[in-house]
Amino acid sequence: MRIIPAIFSLAFPLVLAQPAIGQEKRFADATETNEQLMDLYEQAGDICLRNPSRDVRISVACMSMTVYGLALNERGWCYGKHHEANAVKEWHECQDDSDHFSEESLSRF
Repeated sequence: MRIIPAIFSLAFPLVLAQPAIGQEKRFADATETNEQLMDLYEQAGDICLRNPSRDVRISVACMSMTVYGLALNERGWCYGKHHEANAVKEWHECQDDSDHFSEESLSRF
């Protein structure tokens, strides 16, 4: 389990150092399918959203959710719409009123 925090401590600064979405795709060479990324997002959410602790493991899961969301946004997929409650949000092809992930949310950790 020590490998995961080490990977994220190296990977997240690289993610943050990249140009903003829309300028250049960060995850253009990613091999995961959309379905795999959505599944990884859900798995990370099971750890992040259902645990009141803010241990490192929990923070890594929360950051992972954002990274998976950023990757899916790049591919034209969004999670929920502006007017929806969190409980009913689903992955869908992005539209004008869709919610997008932002890098700024990574800085909260």
